Amino acid sequence: MTTAPATARPPWPLRALDAMAARPRLAVALAALLPFLLTIGHPPILDDGWAALDNPLTHRLGNVGRIFREPYGFAGEATLGGPYRPLTTLSYALNYAVHGRWPPGYHLVNVALHLVASLLVLALARRLAAAATPPLGTARVALLAGLLFAVHPAHVEAVATIAGRNELLCACFALGALLLALCRRDAAWKLPAALALLVGGLLSKEVAVAAPGLLVVVAVALPAAAGLQARPGLGSGAPRRALLEVALVAGLLLTALVPYLLGRGPALAAPPEARWFPVETPGWQVALSMSRVLGEYLRILAFPSFLGGDFAYAARLPTLTAPTLGFAVATAAWVATLASAALLLRRAPLVSAGLAWTFVPLLPVMQIVPVGVLLAERLLYLPSVGFCLAVAAAVGALLPAERPGPGPGSGPGPGPGSPSTPRLRRSARDGRPSGSLRSRMPGSWSAALPAALALALVALLSIRTLVRALDWRSDVGYWAAELEKAPRDPVVNNNLAVAWLARGAYARAVERLRVVLEVHPGYWRAHVNMGIALGALGEREGARRAFRRALALAPGSAEPRYHFARWLGSQGERDEALALVAEARALRPDEARLPLLQGELLLEQGRVGEARPALERATALDPKDGRARALLQELGGAAAR
Repeated sequence: MTTAPATARPPWPLRALDAMAARPRLAVALAALLPFLLTIGHPPILDDGWAALDNPLTHRLGNVGRIFREPYGFAGEATLGGPYRPLTTLSYALNYAVHGRWPPGYHLVNVALHLVASLLVLALARRLAAAATPPLGTARVALLAGLLFAVHPAHVEAVATIAGRNELLCACFALGALLLALCRRDAAWKLPAALALLVGGLLSKEVAVAAPGLLVVVAVALPAAAGLQARPGLGSGAPRRALLEVALVAGLLLTALVPYLLGRGPALAAPPEARWFPVETPGWQVALSMSRVLGEYLRILAFPSFLGGDFAYAARLPTLTAPTLGFAVATAAWVATLASAALLLRRAPLVSAGLAWTFVPLLPVMQIVPVGVLLAERLLYLPSVGFCLAVAAAVGALLPAERPGPGPGSGPGPGPGSPSTPRLRRSARDGRPSGSLRSRMPGSWSAALPAALALALVALLSIRTLVRALDWRSDVGYWAAELEKAPRDPVVNNNLAVAWLARGAYARAVERLRVVLEVHPGYWRAHVNMGIALGALGEREGARRAFRRALALAPGSAEPRYHFARWLGSQGERDEALALVAEARALRPDEARLPLLQGELLLEQGRVGEARPALERATALDPKDGRARALLQELGGAAAR
């Protein structure tokens, strides 16, 4: 049997891969856009209301100063307190200034940010693959990393929800800062620009603090990609100089924390009422639980079969009070992954760097500093970059050597002698790249099999992403899907009830709310919603009891007063309703719906002179809400007549 000549036409998987690698930006951009285009029409869900659409800080660009003083959870209750993310809030304010509460505008920005992040991953992967030893097919590895990141199902929550924008902004800023820091030798402006971008990342979300750690990971695994002449180390000469340089650059990047700390203050932990684990939870129980969580994160990246929201994972991963089989498997998985990163440092440095990268951005959410979430898919947005790099590098090592010369549209390659110039090792015998896998002819189907598997993986992940994105097509659909995974969770049942209330399905809402109050009788939001549902069903006394119970449970909240006042107004009890609205306005003076309701109630009583300033205040607080403006216009017309 003779071997096929080197000029034989490669099988279609290699041809398809190389066709995309010839125009990698276009291929990655399409992969980032197509699975997520349907999310543009999705309604608000999860935290989209309090974080963006209904946040008083976003309703006027004149609030910019306050945006940089107030916490991200300003519009929510105390359990949402703690984070400081002014650039994310400012981005919502810019959306609101253009188109008000129109959800597609917010979603369109999210999809655009995901496209930018995917292209940044492509650029980063190209630089890292070019510096890898043994050499990898730079164009193919970079393309695969970009495609995997663009279509990974773990990203759906960050892209499909308006409130997921903090992850997207943070990743774009952090990846941009890292790329500039790695290329700092090319131009003097790049390192200061990297610092400025990292400031933006930290003001979008705290996870950007991982960027200096990611720089260290790249410097240790792929020194040439970091512009170093040797791997950093404690030895004399070049290794020590490299160690000093990377320490100085990482230290400079860490100064990006200064504006963040000046805005937020030195207390990094979430306030006690916003923490996932109660303050009294023993540290060893937290450690056991988070080890299980870390294994689950790796499972989501590698096998994204089960996907869900925060509450589904909370039901799946209860707080551990003793080691379990699940804990043992999860711990073995992440320990083995870290060990692989260390063992592969010299033999497969890009795989090693990718595996180590995966862990670094997860550290800020591992409860080392208490935070308010146990596990969430959106938190994998930046960590997944490393996983995609590792998978792409592993597949790239199995592919035959690329044909020499840059492909069309790939842009100029690194110049001779550049630290990122890939150098193929040649065997003394035949001049081909060394290694049995690299010696395969490109026309061989055995050589094309890895390419076929890579394309199949991208296709399968794209399908899973589309299916996952459909979970957000409606609030009822999302919460019903969550209910299947967490049937007794009070928040899931309550939020499904809210969705049914919006559709006028009051009996179905009551059914869910009874489950909530059976599990968590002190959940005041459920009492408010029960009052709304019972009131709509004509059960006046039951509604009144539910509202009063909510007031007793949440004496410092405006929301029970607002909804109780609305119901009382519908029953003709406007004096009591106005008293409740006045109390609510004292608690939340920036919430536009409160003076609007006050103005409506006053108009119903014929008190036009008192109603006008209330409606004017509502318009000032929320200029895009047409209801108060329409009422004022009617008053103007009445005055003219």
